[in-house]
Amino acid sequence: MDHTDADNVKPTEECYKVHNVDESDILVGKLFSSRDQAWYFYKEFTREHGFSARRGTTRLDMEGNMKTQEFCCSKERAVSKVDIDEATALKETSTMHFKEAKQRKSSMGCECAYAYFDYKKHDDPGFFVTYSVDESGALHNFIWSDSTSRSDYICFGNVIAFDTTYKDNLYGRPIMPIIGVNHHHNTIVFATAKIADETSQSFEWVLQNFLEAMMNKSSISVVTDGDRAMQRAIKSVIPNAKHILCSWHLSHNAQANIGDPKFTATFSKCMVSWWTTDEFDIQWRSVVSEFNVEKHPWVIEKGNTRRLWAQAYLTGHFFSNIRSTQRCESMNASLAIVLKHKKTYLDVFRAIEDGISRMRLNELKADYLSSQTKPFHITKLVEFVSHASEIYTRESFCVFQEELQRETLYRIQEEIQSL
Repeated sequence: MDHTDADNVKPTEECYKVHNVDESDILVGKLFSSRDQAWYFYKEFTREHGFSARRGTTRLDMEGNMKTQEFCCSKERAVSKVDIDEATALKETSTMHFKEAKQRKSSMGCECAYAYFDYKKHDDPGFFVTYSVDESGALHNFIWSDSTSRSDYICFGNVIAFDTTYKDNLYGRPIMPIIGVNHHHNTIVFATAKIADETSQSFEWVLQNFLEAMMNKSSISVVTDGDRAMQRAIKSVIPNAKHILCSWHLSHNAQANIGDPKFTATFSKCMVSWWTTDEFDIQWRSVVSEFNVEKHPWVIEKGNTRRLWAQAYLTGHFFSNIRSTQRCESMNASLAIVLKHKKTYLDVFRAIEDGISRMRLNELKADYLSSQTKPFHITKLVEFVSHASEIYTRESFCVFQEELQRETLYRIQEEIQSL
């Protein structure tokens, strides 16, 4: 029998590798080089998860050799057992403990989240938060928005966009920022939700509570990535909103499904061209025939849903220059970097708040530039553009001036006398 002092055993590289894995299913059945290495791993695991370990029952075979060794929480029943063979393995009895440990960690995370929400509501009376819990009491869906975001929505909430690309590191649950643009054409966050899954029920829950937070003011346009569950939720909760599909995802999916860059370029042109609906229909039939994709399922589906993505069918609707969810994905990319080695709910909340703070700082800088500087005029309509520069923000003025310049390129060719 090995009588090595386990407290002085150094972990092997393999032990470190196992220790850093999050998923219990991967840990179950993992081999260790000795009983002492397994004991070291278990001690470190319990220490990180807030409790201590002890050795449990030892069982010997008929010849007096150790066959099994149980490791357990110092104050609870034995739940982890090591079988001693040529190599030591964590057997299935450890599964229960790992799951209990994750549930304990989740419970602690929920308590921290509740405390944090209480603090935010005390610090910001206009802070809105609501959540649902599952049967075990763990957070299921939740959404929050501070008073500044809610005020921003009153001014700029006519158009919203959201997606669920980013998943947190702890449970792989989607984080769903609901964003828009302000008067500087900068991204602003109206609310953030964390949902248990990407079903229409979860999306409906988010949208219903989002409307409650925003005093039941509904947006007039919504931009999403085309998820069917999202589409059903939008139709159910905000049926009067004009729903459009993300242009970036459409182009990406065109390439992924058809695999022809020329088709993708032509499809993108169809998507953004300012044609009449009749002109679009003619062009679409021509493109489908030219590339011989009449029977392709993706092409058929996009033809049937053209009212959700073709500019010809979107004329007259307001989208605040948001045609994709890339603004959401930019925020998601920042979250992915910040939360790479962080996992708790509190980490997620703080990372999102830090991102929102940076957006608001950018808004303050843009406010200063708009009030303290004068834009360069590129047209000869001096008085007209001077007045516009005084009432528009710098970014909005640049858009206005470019449009004005395009209009001056038109020339009257013929004047028709009214009858």
